[in-house]
Amino acid sequence: MTDRDLRDLFQSAASDLDHHRPAHHDLSAIDRAWRDGTRRRVAARAAVVGSIAATVAVVAGVALLDEPFDRAAPGSPDDRISSPTSTPSSPSQGPPVAERAGDYEGARVWWAPSAADEPSLPPLADNPLPPAIDLATAEVGDVGEPVLALLSGRGVRAFALTASQRLVEIDTSRLDPVTDEAGNGRSPLSPYSLSADRRRAFFIQRSSLEVLDFETGEWTSMDTPDWLAEGARWVLPDAIWVPESLGEDSKGTAHRLDGSSSSVDVDWVQGWTGPDDEPWGPVASSREGTAQAAFVRGPIDGGSVSNPQAVMVDRDGGRSVLALDFGRAGQGTRSKGCCVALGWLDADTVLFGSQSTEGQRILAWHVDTPDVRRVADILGPGRITSLADLSTTIG
Repeated sequence: MTDRDLRDLFQSAASDLDHHRPAHHDLSAIDRAWRDGTRRRVAARAAVVGSIAATVAVVAGVALLDEPFDRAAPGSPDDRISSPTSTPSSPSQGPPVAERAGDYEGARVWWAPSAADEPSLPPLADNPLPPAIDLATAEVGDVGEPVLALLSGRGVRAFALTASQRLVEIDTSRLDPVTDEAGNGRSPLSPYSLSADRRRAFFIQRSSLEVLDFETGEWTSMDTPDWLAEGARWVLPDAIWVPESLGEDSKGTAHRLDGSSSSVDVDWVQGWTGPDDEPWGPVASSREGTAQAAFVRGPIDGGSVSNPQAVMVDRDGGRSVLALDFGRAGQGTRSKGCCVALGWLDADTVLFGSQSTEGQRILAWHVDTPDVRRVADILGPGRITSLADLSTTIG
C-alpha cells in the first residue's frame, strides 16, 4: 500500500465521521491499514503513535503551525539586500503573470506579480469565496452552519465566513484579551482554529481553549497549562492536541470535547524550505503536497532584494517557489511577514494571503505556472486567520 493509498483511506474515513456531535469513533479499519502500510518520513507524512495512534492520522494532513503565527515577523534581512537590479515586471499586454527566475535549492522559481499589480490580477473562476470580504458588513448573530474562513479583528473580535457566504461577527464576550508568554498581544484565533469538518473553532486563552460549535452555538472550555493553548491543533473533529511545551512538535496531550484526554506523540506534516531559509506561518497541506511561507536566504535574481519572501511548494517531491518582492517605495510595497500559505483549492492550486500598501487579499497560484489569480479582497481592520481545506468536500 502506497502513501497515497493511505492518505486516500484516511480521507475516506474522515468523511464518514459523525460531524454533528462529539463521539469516540471506531477506527479499527484505519488502524489495520496503518499497520499494513509503510511509514515514510517526507513532507506529506502523517504518522502517529500513542494512545490514539491512527486516530490522529485521519486529520494529520491539515495545516500545522511550526511557530505561533501571531508573533512578530522576523526582521527584514536588510543586511543581505543586494544592489537593486530590475523589478519583476508584467508583460505590456494582458494581465499580470508570474515570471520564471531560474532555480533555487533544486526548485523552479517564479517571481509573483508585484504588489502594485495585484489589483489587476484576473479573478479566480468558480470561486468558492466571495470576491470581497468586507468586515464592516458583518451581521451579528449565530453562525448556525459550517464555516469556510475565520478572520481576526481588533482585540478579541472574530468573524466567520459561512458556507452560504454569510459574514458573521462571533460573540466573543466570554473571552479575555490574550497575550503570548512574552506579553505581546495576539488574536485568540490561530491558523489552526477551524476544525477540519468546518463545524467548530477553538479560541486561545492564557490557561484554556474555548471551543465554539457553530451549529449549536454551545461553548466548551478545555483547561490547559499556562500559554500552551497557543500551540493547539485539531486532530479529530472532537479532539485538540496541545503540546507539552511551546516549540514541541511531537509530544502532547489530546483533549476531547467530552472532557477526556490522553498523551499522544504526533509526527506532524512538515513543509519544505531551503536549509538556511526561515519558515514563517502555517504549513498548508493536502493529499498532494505542502506549501510553506519563508524568508528565503537566496540568492534569487531579478528583484529588489536577492532574499525575498516566498511561498515554498512541495508536491510529492516536485518543488517550486513563488517569490514575492518587497517592492520599492512609491511602487507598491509588501510588509514584512506579508504573505502566508493558507490552503489548497485543488491538487494544482495553492491559496496564500498577501498584505501590502495595495491592500489585503487572498490570491491563488496555479503551481509552477505563470497563472496567479485574485480570490478575495479583505476590507476593514482585520485579516484572514484560518481557511478551510477547499480541496476537499465536506458532506
